[in-house]
Amino acid sequence: MARLHPIALLLALVLTAGIGYGQVRLPDTAAEALAAGERYMAEALATYPRQYPDRQLWQRAFAEGRRAQSLAPDALEPVRFLAEAYSRSNWYGPAWNAWLEYVRRGGRVRGDQEAQRLIAEVGHELGYGAYSRGDTELALEYYFTIADLVPHDINAHVWSGRILIETERPEAAIPYWQRVLELDPGDVRAAYFLELARDQATWGTAAVTAFREGVALYEDGRLSEAAERFARATTRNPEYPQAWAWLGRVAFERGQYADARRHYARAAELEPGNQTYAYFRDEAARRAAN
Repeated sequence: MARLHPIALLLALVLTAGIGYGQVRLPDTAAEALAAGERYMAEALATYPRQYPDRQLWQRAFAEGRRAQSLAPDALEPVRFLAEAYSRSNWYGPAWNAWLEYVRRGGRVRGDQEAQRLIAEVGHELGYGAYSRGDTELALEYYFTIADLVPHDINAHVWSGRILIETERPEAAIPYWQRVLELDPGDVRAAYFLELARDQATWGTAAVTAFREGVALYEDGRLSEAAERFARATTRNPEYPQAWAWLGRVAFERGQYADARRHYARAAELEPGNQTYAYFRDEAARRAAN
Protein backbone atom coordinates (compact mmCIF):
# COMPACT_ATOMS: atom_id res chain seq x y z
CA MET A 1 0.00 0.00 0.00
CA ALA A 2 1.39 3.41 -0.97
CA ARG A 3 2.08 5.91 1.78
CA LEU A 4 1.88 9.64 1.32
CA HIS A 5 3.69 11.13 4.28
CA PRO A 6 7.44 10.94 4.94
CA ILE A 7 6.95 10.15 8.64
CA ALA A 8 4.95 7.06 7.74
CA LEU A 9 7.55 6.05 5.16
CA LEU A 10 10.35 6.45 7.71
CA LEU A 11 8.50 4.26 10.18
CA ALA A 12 7.88 1.60 7.56
CA LEU A 13 11.57 1.54 6.68
CA VAL A 14 12.58 1.28 10.32
CA LEU A 15 10.14 -1.57 10.87
CA THR A 16 11.76 -3.59 8.11
CA ALA A 17 15.35 -2.69 8.94
CA GLY A 18 15.84 -5.67 11.25
CA ILE A 19 17.21 -3.68 14.20
CA GLY A 20 16.70 -5.72 17.33
CA TYR A 21 15.14 -4.72 20.61
CA GLY A 22 17.42 -4.32 23.62
CA GLN A 23 20.75 -4.75 21.82
CA VAL A 24 22.43 -2.45 24.37
CA ARG A 25 22.89 -4.15 27.72
CA LEU A 26 21.07 -2.33 30.50
CA PRO A 27 23.35 -1.42 33.45
CA ASP A 28 22.21 -2.60 36.88
CA THR A 29 21.55 0.96 38.06
CA ALA A 30 19.30 1.64 35.08
CA ALA A 31 17.53 -1.69 35.53
CA GLU A 32 16.86 -0.82 39.18
CA ALA A 33 15.42 2.55 38.16
CA LEU A 34 13.16 0.87 35.61
CA ALA A 35 11.99 -1.66 38.17
CA ALA A 36 11.10 1.20 40.53
CA GLY A 37 9.26 2.94 37.71
CA GLU A 38 7.30 -0.22 36.98
CA ARG A 39 6.29 -0.46 40.64
CA TYR A 40 5.12 3.15 40.71
CA MET A 41 3.16 2.65 37.49
CA ALA A 42 1.46 -0.48 38.84
CA GLU A 43 0.64 1.32 42.09
CA ALA A 44 -0.81 4.30 40.20
CA LEU A 45 -3.03 2.05 38.11
CA ALA A 46 -4.26 0.28 41.23
CA THR A 47 -4.72 3.48 43.26
CA TYR A 48 -6.34 6.06 41.02
CA PRO A 49 -9.82 5.53 39.54
CA ARG A 50 -8.81 7.83 36.67
CA GLN A 51 -5.31 8.37 35.40
CA TYR A 52 -3.72 11.81 34.99
CA PRO A 53 -0.01 12.54 34.48
CA ASP A 54 0.22 15.15 37.24
CA ARG A 55 -0.62 12.67 40.00
CA GLN A 56 2.19 11.87 42.40
CA LEU A 57 2.70 8.20 41.61
CA TRP A 58 2.86 8.92 37.91
CA GLN A 59 5.38 11.69 38.49
CA ARG A 60 7.55 9.23 40.40
CA ALA A 61 7.23 6.66 37.63
CA PHE A 62 8.27 9.22 35.03
CA ALA A 63 11.21 10.33 37.15
CA GLU A 64 12.49 6.77 37.45
CA GLY A 65 12.08 6.20 33.73
CA ARG A 66 14.04 9.35 32.93
CA ARG A 67 16.70 8.37 35.44
CA ALA A 68 17.06 5.00 33.72
CA GLN A 69 17.31 6.81 30.40
CA SER A 70 20.08 9.09 31.68
CA LEU A 71 21.98 6.05 33.03
CA ALA A 72 21.58 4.08 29.78
CA PRO A 73 21.02 6.62 26.96
CA ASP A 74 21.57 4.06 24.21
CA ALA A 75 19.20 1.44 25.60
CA LEU A 76 15.65 0.98 24.30
CA GLU A 77 14.02 -0.28 27.50
CA PRO A 78 13.77 3.16 29.17
CA VAL A 79 12.28 4.66 26.00
CA ARG A 80 9.62 1.98 25.82
CA PHE A 81 8.86 2.27 29.52
CA LEU A 82 8.32 6.03 29.25
CA ALA A 83 6.17 5.59 26.14
CA GLU A 84 4.02 3.09 28.04
CA ALA A 85 3.86 5.18 31.22
CA TYR A 86 2.91 8.34 29.35
CA SER A 87 0.26 6.38 27.46
CA ARG A 88 -1.29 4.79 30.54
CA SER A 89 -1.39 8.13 32.35
CA ASN A 90 -3.17 9.71 29.35
CA TRP A 91 -0.35 12.14 28.60
CA TYR A 92 -0.88 11.81 24.88
CA GLY A 93 1.64 14.22 23.33
CA PRO A 94 4.73 12.92 25.17
CA ALA A 95 3.45 9.35 24.76
CA TRP A 96 3.23 9.70 20.99
CA ASN A 97 6.67 11.28 20.74
CA ALA A 98 8.15 8.55 22.92
CA TRP A 99 6.66 5.80 20.74
CA LEU A 100 8.01 7.46 17.61
CA GLU A 101 11.42 7.75 19.24
CA TYR A 102 11.27 4.11 20.23
CA VAL A 103 10.49 3.04 16.66
CA ARG A 104 13.00 5.45 15.14
CA ARG A 105 15.75 3.92 17.26
CA GLY A 106 14.87 0.41 16.16
CA GLY A 107 12.29 -0.73 18.68
CA ARG A 108 9.98 -3.35 17.24
CA VAL A 109 6.25 -2.97 17.71
CA ARG A 110 5.14 -5.63 15.23
CA GLY A 111 4.32 -8.57 17.43
CA ASP A 112 4.21 -6.39 20.57
CA GLN A 113 0.47 -6.37 21.10
CA GLU A 114 0.51 -4.09 24.12
CA ALA A 115 2.65 -1.51 22.33
CA GLN A 116 0.33 -1.64 19.32
CA ARG A 117 -2.74 -1.19 21.50
CA LEU A 118 -1.28 1.82 23.28
CA ILE A 119 0.02 3.40 20.06
CA ALA A 120 -3.43 3.07 18.52
CA GLU A 121 -5.19 4.55 21.57
CA VAL A 122 -2.82 7.52 21.79
CA GLY A 123 -2.80 8.11 18.03
CA HIS A 124 -6.58 8.07 17.76
CA GLU A 125 -6.90 10.60 20.59
CA LEU A 126 -4.44 12.93 18.90
CA GLY A 127 -5.78 12.29 15.41
CA TYR A 128 -9.38 13.01 16.31
CA GLY A 129 -8.32 16.09 18.25
CA ALA A 130 -6.47 17.45 15.22
CA TYR A 131 -9.41 16.62 12.93
CA SER A 132 -11.84 18.38 15.30
CA ARG A 133 -9.67 21.51 15.17
CA GLY A 134 -9.74 21.40 11.37
CA ASP A 135 -6.09 20.39 11.01
CA THR A 136 -6.66 17.56 8.56
CA GLU A 137 -3.01 17.24 7.53
CA LEU A 138 -1.85 16.69 11.11
CA ALA A 139 -4.72 14.24 11.63
CA LEU A 140 -3.56 12.32 8.56
CA GLU A 141 -0.03 12.10 9.97
CA TYR A 142 -1.39 10.37 13.06
CA TYR A 143 -3.70 8.03 11.15
CA PHE A 144 -1.09 7.14 8.52
CA THR A 145 1.37 6.27 11.27
CA ILE A 146 -1.14 4.11 13.14
CA ALA A 147 -1.96 2.33 9.89
CA ASP A 148 1.74 1.59 9.40
CA LEU A 149 2.51 0.50 12.95
CA VAL A 150 -0.80 -1.24 13.70
CA PRO A 151 -1.89 -2.54 10.28
CA HIS A 152 -4.90 -4.41 11.69
CA ASP A 153 -6.41 -1.21 13.15
CA ILE A 154 -9.52 -0.69 11.00
CA ASN A 155 -10.30 2.80 12.30
CA ALA A 156 -6.91 4.18 11.27
CA HIS A 157 -7.60 3.11 7.69
CA VAL A 158 -11.19 4.38 7.87
CA TRP A 159 -10.07 7.82 9.03
CA SER A 160 -7.24 7.96 6.50
CA GLY A 161 -9.63 7.11 3.67
CA ARG A 162 -12.30 9.47 4.95
CA ILE A 163 -10.01 12.49 5.26
CA LEU A 164 -8.41 11.85 1.88
CA ILE A 165 -11.86 11.85 0.26
CA GLU A 166 -12.89 14.96 2.18
CA THR A 167 -9.75 16.75 1.03
CA GLU A 168 -10.29 15.67 -2.59
CA ARG A 169 -7.54 13.07 -2.86
CA PRO A 170 -9.69 10.09 -3.89
CA GLU A 171 -6.94 8.11 -5.61
CA ALA A 172 -4.87 8.14 -2.42
CA ALA A 173 -7.96 7.05 -0.44
CA ILE A 174 -8.51 3.86 -2.48
CA PRO A 175 -5.88 1.62 -0.78
CA TYR A 176 -7.14 2.55 2.69
CA TRP A 177 -10.72 1.58 1.89
CA GLN A 178 -9.42 -1.59 0.22
CA ARG A 179 -7.60 -2.42 3.44
CA VAL A 180 -10.77 -1.90 5.48
CA LEU A 181 -12.54 -4.42 3.26
CA GLU A 182 -9.65 -6.85 3.63
CA LEU A 183 -10.05 -6.63 7.40
CA ASP A 184 -13.85 -6.72 7.30
CA PRO A 185 -15.27 -7.94 3.97
CA GLY A 186 -18.82 -7.25 5.16
CA ASP A 187 -18.29 -3.54 5.83
CA VAL A 188 -20.95 -1.90 3.63
CA ARG A 189 -19.66 1.59 4.49
CA ALA A 190 -16.19 0.74 3.21
CA ALA A 191 -17.60 -0.73 0.00
CA TYR A 192 -19.56 2.48 -0.59
CA PHE A 193 -16.57 4.75 -0.02
CA LEU A 194 -14.27 2.56 -2.09
CA GLU A 195 -16.67 2.87 -5.02
CA LEU A 196 -16.94 6.62 -4.40
CA ALA A 197 -13.16 7.05 -4.30
CA ARG A 198 -12.74 5.07 -7.51
CA ASP A 199 -15.45 7.10 -9.28
CA GLN A 200 -13.95 10.38 -8.09
CA ALA A 201 -10.47 9.30 -9.15
CA THR A 202 -11.84 8.44 -12.62
CA TRP A 203 -14.29 11.28 -13.29
CA GLY A 204 -13.28 14.00 -10.85
CA THR A 205 -14.63 14.95 -7.45
CA ALA A 206 -16.87 17.79 -8.62
CA ALA A 207 -18.48 15.74 -11.38
CA VAL A 208 -19.15 12.74 -9.15
CA THR A 209 -20.53 14.93 -6.35
CA ALA A 210 -22.99 16.57 -8.75
CA PHE A 211 -23.93 13.20 -10.26
CA ARG A 212 -24.65 11.58 -6.91
CA GLU A 213 -26.67 14.57 -5.77
CA GLY A 214 -28.66 14.15 -9.00
CA VAL A 215 -29.36 10.49 -8.28
CA ALA A 216 -30.60 11.35 -4.78
CA LEU A 217 -32.87 14.07 -6.17
CA TYR A 218 -34.17 11.71 -8.87
CA GLU A 219 -35.03 9.08 -6.29
CA ASP A 220 -36.88 11.79 -4.35
CA GLY A 221 -38.96 12.60 -7.43
CA ARG A 222 -37.41 16.05 -7.94
CA LEU A 223 -36.69 15.65 -11.64
CA SER A 224 -35.95 19.27 -12.56
CA GLU A 225 -33.33 19.58 -9.82
CA ALA A 226 -31.93 16.17 -10.71
CA ALA A 227 -31.55 17.20 -14.35
CA GLU A 228 -29.68 20.34 -13.26
CA ARG A 229 -27.22 18.24 -11.24
CA PHE A 230 -26.67 15.76 -14.08
CA ALA A 231 -26.08 18.65 -16.48
CA ARG A 232 -23.61 20.11 -14.01
CA ALA A 233 -21.80 16.78 -13.87
CA THR A 234 -21.45 16.71 -17.66
CA THR A 235 -20.09 20.25 -17.54
CA ARG A 236 -17.55 19.31 -14.87
CA ASN A 237 -16.48 16.31 -16.96
CA PRO A 238 -17.87 15.99 -20.51
CA GLU A 239 -16.42 12.44 -20.71
CA TYR A 240 -18.65 11.08 -17.93
CA PRO A 241 -21.04 8.61 -19.62
CA GLN A 242 -23.26 7.90 -16.61
CA ALA A 243 -23.99 11.60 -16.16
CA TRP A 244 -25.09 11.88 -19.82
CA ALA A 245 -27.20 8.73 -19.50
CA TRP A 246 -29.01 9.93 -16.40
CA LEU A 247 -29.57 13.32 -17.99
CA GLY A 248 -31.11 11.39 -20.89
CA ARG A 249 -33.17 9.27 -18.48
CA VAL A 250 -34.78 12.33 -16.89
CA ALA A 251 -35.51 13.87 -20.29
CA PHE A 252 -37.03 10.57 -21.49
CA GLU A 253 -39.31 10.30 -18.45
CA ARG A 254 -40.45 13.90 -18.97
CA GLY A 255 -41.30 13.23 -22.63
CA GLN A 256 -38.44 15.37 -23.95
CA TYR A 257 -37.42 12.76 -26.49
CA ALA A 258 -35.19 14.89 -28.72
CA ASP A 259 -33.13 15.89 -25.70
CA ALA A 260 -33.13 12.30 -24.41
CA ARG A 261 -31.88 11.03 -27.80
CA ARG A 262 -29.05 13.57 -27.79
CA HIS A 263 -27.96 12.77 -24.22
CA TYR A 264 -28.14 8.99 -24.69
CA ALA A 265 -26.25 9.33 -27.96
CA ARG A 266 -23.41 11.05 -26.13
CA ALA A 267 -23.41 8.37 -23.42
CA ALA A 268 -23.34 5.61 -26.06
CA GLU A 269 -20.51 7.37 -27.87
CA LEU A 270 -18.44 7.45 -24.68
CA GLU A 271 -19.32 3.84 -23.77
CA PRO A 272 -19.94 2.01 -27.06
CA GLY A 273 -20.47 -1.40 -25.49
CA ASN A 274 -23.40 -0.29 -23.29
CA GLN A 275 -26.53 -1.74 -24.90
CA THR A 276 -28.86 0.11 -22.53
CA TYR A 277 -27.59 3.48 -23.71
CA ALA A 278 -27.91 2.43 -27.35
CA TYR A 279 -31.46 1.13 -26.81
CA PHE A 280 -32.74 4.32 -25.19
CA ARG A 281 -30.95 6.46 -27.79
CA ASP A 282 -32.83 4.64 -30.54
CA GLU A 283 -36.13 4.52 -28.62
CA ALA A 284 -35.94 8.24 -27.85
CA ALA A 285 -35.24 8.92 -31.54
CA ARG A 286 -38.26 6.80 -32.57
CA ARG A 287 -40.57 8.59 -30.16
CA ALA A 288 -39.24 11.98 -31.18
CA ALA A 289 -39.98 11.14 -34.81
CA ASN A 290 -43.56 10.13 -33.96
